[in-house]
Amino acid sequence: MPRKNRRAPLGSQPSPRPRQRSDPPPWAVTEGFEVRHLVGEKEYRCPGCDHIVRPGSWHFVVIPDGAPDDRRHWHIECWRKELRRRGVLRRVDGD
Repeated sequence: MPRKNRRAPLGSQPSPRPRQRSDPPPWAVTEGFEVRHLVGEKEYRCPGCDHIVRPGSWHFVVIPDGAPDDRRHWHIECWRKELRRRGVLRRVDGD
């Protein structure tokens, strides 16, 4: 006899808050920094590779705690490499 696939009633399962597009992925968040995931409207220079972060591209804005004037705009992969360099992110964590 075939099994019946029944869904649980919607009220019985709490719905987790979906991650907003502007929220950084969990691997990108690190202690001592506020990390924002956003699209910029102008050019910035990435400190990781010294290339341009183009307008309209998704990237991270990394703000050191207590030093908002020292914020930097990073390419996503450059920030990942920086966290690996600092030993915060292991190769399997974010891949």
